[in-house]
Amino acid sequence: MLVSVIIPAYNREKTIKDAVLSVLNQTYQNLEVIVVDDCSKDKTVEIVKSMDDVRIRVIECKENGGACVARNIGIEHAKGEIIAFQDSDDIWHADKLEKSIDYMQRENADFVFSALNREEIKKGKTVKSILPSYNINQETNPLERIIYQNCVSTQTIVAKKYVFDNVQFDAKFPRFQDWDFAIHVIKKGYHVYYIDEPLVDCFVLGDSITSDGSKAIKAVHLLEKKYHDIYVQYPMQYREFCERNGYLVEMSGGNGAEYFKKANRLKRKVSTMLRYILAKIRLYRPLNNLVSRVL
Repeated sequence: MLVSVIIPAYNREKTIKDAVLSVLNQTYQNLEVIVVDDCSKDKTVEIVKSMDDVRIRVIECKENGGACVARNIGIEHAKGEIIAFQDSDDIWHADKLEKSIDYMQRENADFVFSALNREEIKKGKTVKSILPSYNINQETNPLERIIYQNCVSTQTIVAKKYVFDNVQFDAKFPRFQDWDFAIHVIKKGYHVYYIDEPLVDCFVLGDSITSDGSKAIKAVHLLEKKYHDIYVQYPMQYREFCERNGYLVEMSGGNGAEYFKKANRLKRKVSTMLRYILAKIRLYRPLNNLVSRVL
């Protein structure tokens, strides 16, 4: 089976070659690499075109539309029965595709994704972690869990092409497009399987979308609006969504008071009310940072 690997890229001249090579050097070799350049102003396109491999195709966007638009363009041009995604600043493990396809066939899954190793620089220190924090395979109703806690990262996704006939990336999302995509796929009834092993090394750079707090805040608001009908059906899961995202909004530089207020309305807790008050008077984030430094 041919696998189409789509890589959106924008000004990634320092990392794009290693990202592409980590795909070309897979133990599973029946693949094509589609690099969709989103109007880079550096040498990203030049570097990819200089790589001597007939499996690489470069698509140059006429205007900057963002990573989700670039991924959807890649999907339209994909020739494979299976589609996977890589980010332009991350590295795949050599057996990532082989293991993903093996699990897909073994579990009769439409969509598989894996854990990843995440490395980020915070306050001059390298912070390493393994994501996600839970195994969706163990959930009786995966939708109930994923609507309040994401466990999918785009560069780990491998899915059968027919999935994309019904579900594509929502270009309105500046972040959490993977979360939105996974909710939509599960809502459609596709069989999703999680591989409990890191198969990707993810590096959060200073100019990564992941590091932009304002985009996180916007994405959370979009999720809440888009899946309002689901949150109405699962009020306690919606409460958890509000509690978690009150924290996220605060730590991203916004005001999470409204989310804490919504959470407390659904089920009153002293701790949630305290978070609401602190957020309302703009003390939540500084106090949280102070406690973190002390601990």
